[in-house]
Amino acid sequence: MTTPIDVIVPVFRDFDATRRCIESVLSSASQTPREIIIVDDASPEPEIVNYVRDLAARGQATLVVQPTTQGLAAALNRAFALHRDRDQVVLHADAEVAGDWLDRLARHARAPGVGVAGTFTNAVGAATYPSLNRNNAALPQGYTTATLDALFVHANDGDSIALPVIHGPCLYFRRDCIAAVGAFDGAPLGGDYGIEIDFCLRAESAGFRHLLAGDVFVGHRGHASFGDDKGEELAARTQLALSKLYPSYPEEAQALLGNETARAFARRVDLLRLAELPQQILVFVSHPWGGGIRRYMNDLAGLLGDRAEVLYVEPADENTVKLYWPREGESFAAYFRLPDELSLLADVLKSIGVARLHFHHVHRLPRAILELPSAVGVPFDCTLHDYFAICPQYHLVTEDGRYCGEPDAIGCAACLARRPGQWGLDITAWRGVFAEFLRGADRVIAPSNDVSERIRRYFPELSVNVWPHPEEAPAQLKRVVRVVVVGNLTPAKGLHVVAACAEDARARDLPLTFRVLGSTTEPVPQFPDAPLTIQGQYQDAELLQLLLAEKPDVILFPAQVPETYAYTMSVALASGVAIVGSALGALPERMTGHPRAVTVPWDASAAEWNSALMAAADLATTRASPIERPLRVVS
Repeated sequence: MTTPIDVIVPVFRDFDATRRCIESVLSSASQTPREIIIVDDASPEPEIVNYVRDLAARGQATLVVQPTTQGLAAALNRAFALHRDRDQVVLHADAEVAGDWLDRLARHARAPGVGVAGTFTNAVGAATYPSLNRNNAALPQGYTTATLDALFVHANDGDSIALPVIHGPCLYFRRDCIAAVGAFDGAPLGGDYGIEIDFCLRAESAGFRHLLAGDVFVGHRGHASFGDDKGEELAARTQLALSKLYPSYPEEAQALLGNETARAFARRVDLLRLAELPQQILVFVSHPWGGGIRRYMNDLAGLLGDRAEVLYVEPADENTVKLYWPREGESFAAYFRLPDELSLLADVLKSIGVARLHFHHVHRLPRAILELPSAVGVPFDCTLHDYFAICPQYHLVTEDGRYCGEPDAIGCAACLARRPGQWGLDITAWRGVFAEFLRGADRVIAPSNDVSERIRRYFPELSVNVWPHPEEAPAQLKRVVRVVVVGNLTPAKGLHVVAACAEDARARDLPLTFRVLGSTTEPVPQFPDAPLTIQGQYQDAELLQLLLAEKPDVILFPAQVPETYAYTMSVALASGVAIVGSALGALPERMTGHPRAVTVPWDASAAEWNSALMAAADLATTRASPIERPLRVVS
């Protein structure tokens, strides 16, 4: 006859969690003989006391009652002493098991030399899911302990990994390990928190190894009995105590955090979850930076809502790309070296049923990324956020941050000789690569007519869809007084123009002050040396409040390269405030119809820009004197 396993559940508080835990054990499908041992540590809750007494009376559990509350170590030691010839499983009363969990856990624990075996869990354990090394407050949306456990079985059936220490809401202790190591002892730690880690470290010294079962998931409320804040405080205190008791422990704990095999177990489950999603999966390809492209991607993903799930691909280093799930609460990420692992990446995308790719940029990505659509065998879209398809400098920008004027191939070759682009291609080869790539796209998308027309001058056979970026209409702003430049300012965005305008205003004592709502990529003279101040970085959600506080009289867009859209223009247009912008790129197109918008030649002098600013600010009441080159009123 097979010796039973004791499943020990110490109980104290939280009746609902306790009942859920014990009933999950009673209803589980495991065939391994087991006896439930409940240790009532003098629970102050009558519901718990009556519940466990009833279970014992019906023969469903063995009940051990502590006369006074003595803590976890004392409760476990008393339970372990009941059957010294048995393996013991300690299950926290705020945990939940499913399926044939005990059969699977026992198979791992009975391997030669194993002292303690543990499981995946969502919170407070050696291996947590969906995010590793984090207390996940809840299971992924739509999943239960049972459905997640079934995925862990599917993904990692029979797989385990050795860990230096193991802890969590469900631990399997071998009887020979218990005999060799002895009782639990919380005294050296200053309490019961971390006693299982202390036990593992003593067992390791006695020659035992510990396993993480990759195919068992146990749900856990985590710190339910003493709260998250108290749990974090206890964890910090315990880590310090363990480090003093076991000098090698900090290194072992760090190894536990960086364990890649445990991460691989979790990632397999992520892929299964993605594969079983009812909605289609899209993959967005771009660089890893923020800015307008990332905002567009995030906005587009938000608009899709429950109709599609979105994954991102971005560069990790020169030859490696990162595929990841950007949804909050998820941590799936996988890395692929291109071109060597292009087929592996394609196979992963096929396995989860990716329906479409959407390219947003190629900056820092290996050239092989352009082969991904054909490797996966799905259609793809390409949104042109700048001019990367026709110029490796992306923004048609010169070395000093100004519009290059789009010279002929000889001029472009001279530029690339001074500033080589990525992939080592000359301008003819570069445009040839992207001509072929864009012709293969299901849809080529531009946010403005200017982008479409500029791209089609190089690829006249290309069909381009002009779709303004989706965004919520900004709230109306009140009238305000001063010149404000909105957004992070680079030479391409007009940094040198703003600095020159501020210097001209100072030199000629003009009634102009300049405020940059954002940061600058280069230092420029500021107040009191020039009538210019800089706000610094801001979050998009803060922009309306910042503008309200600034009260601008005119908003300035001095771009030195052809803008493709400019999200900040949306706020400016909604404000009703006068706008002065470069007569270049999409800016005139976007300002069309605004009653107080004027354009200035992009290469105007500082004096011309300042005359335009003063004239635009007075348009509502008076007409200013003409400037050296006339304003163009956009209507």
